Amino acid sequence: MVGMFVCACKRVSDRTIEAAVASGADTVDEVGDRCGAGIRCGGCHPFIEGLLAVRAASPEAMVAA
Repeated sequence: MVGMFVCACKRVSDRTIEAAVASGADTVDEVGDRCGAGIRCGGCHPFIEGLLAVRAASPEAMVAA
């Protein structure tokens, strides 16, 4: 399955963002530091925030890629 671009500004895929969260990013800013997503327009913030909420609720649900 091919990932899709979630951050259009920086052309960052959902899989790359998921990997940043799984590897320990705890905020949108930390995701941006790790992969570049979320540092420009903010259109991808809801997706990133959703992943962060899933990780906070169930850390074992996400495994580092």
